[in-house]
Amino acid sequence: MVRFANPLYLLALVCIPGYLYLEIVKRRDKRSVLPASRLRILLQISGKKSYWQYLYPGIRALILFFLIIALARPQWGSAQRDFSKKGVDIAIALDVSGSMLALDFMPQNRLGAAVKVAKDFVSGRPNDRFALVAFSEYAITASPLTYDHAAVMHALDNLEVNLEASGTAVGMGLAKSLARLRDSSAKSRIVILITDGVNNTGEIDPISAARMAAAMGVKVYPIGVGSGGMVPFPYPDPFFGTRNIPTLIELDMKTLDEIAKITGTGTAAKAMDENQLRNIMEELDKMERTEFSSSIRYKWEDRFPIFLWLAFILLLLEFFLRSFLMPVLPE
Repeated sequence: MVRFANPLYLLALVCIPGYLYLEIVKRRDKRSVLPASRLRILLQISGKKSYWQYLYPGIRALILFFLIIALARPQWGSAQRDFSKKGVDIAIALDVSGSMLALDFMPQNRLGAAVKVAKDFVSGRPNDRFALVAFSEYAITASPLTYDHAAVMHALDNLEVNLEASGTAVGMGLAKSLARLRDSSAKSRIVILITDGVNNTGEIDPISAARMAAAMGVKVYPIGVGSGGMVPFPYPDPFFGTRNIPTLIELDMKTLDEIAKITGTGTAAKAMDENQLRNIMEELDKMERTEFSSSIRYKWEDRFPIFLWLAFILLLLEFFLRSFLMPVLPE
């Protein structure tokens, strides 16, 4: 970008055509000169018209032009774009109780499908912070709230089903996620709660945890995973190896709906296979977006010395031409 700090001086440019008119047209017949250049004499002898008479007025016109431009103070501006964003801090609370080994999300179990979809969700939101909480009969922080998505991905890859768990503490998983978001100052704070079971242990029940979330202004999106009814479940067999035996696994969608209602997110979602789980996460991605705003500012630098130097160089050029090559002397 280019601008002039004193643009009114540019009005003086209209004087240049007037100067050229007076110098070339009006004074042409009044000027008497004696050329000292042999080339000039030969041209006059041969009868050819010399155009050197226009050189000095042209140089002076350029000198005037550059001086006027310098007085107007031209400035070059370099653009700098300032970004501001209102990001989203997200805690993913993922059930790792034994029921997540169920194979109704073939070719992998429920935990494998949830991890895969969660990784895609994280990778698609590079400007947000994530925390990861894993819960079974107790809840642990697998990754604190961070912009380091590689660390979150690594934590997701290392999640394993807790085979020794004797229950599922959904309320504790939600409460631990809220603790990770407690000091967040983000525009929006959300918890994505993924579970396939019923809360049957833990010091904090899911409804109490949901009320804590509502008091903090945190939205909770509960997702129940599981096809329902009898589902294939792997059991170790000392004689025949692992056998997939149909097993009934309960899913408490009523409690998940209540969590969503308390925290203002409507109703809980249910995923009966990996594609449905992916679609749910994609809808969440659309609803909770990071907001960006940007503005452009310019850093201005004066460039008038360039035009002063050009005028000075032309002044030296005229002096050199008059003194050595094409002197013009009065009669």
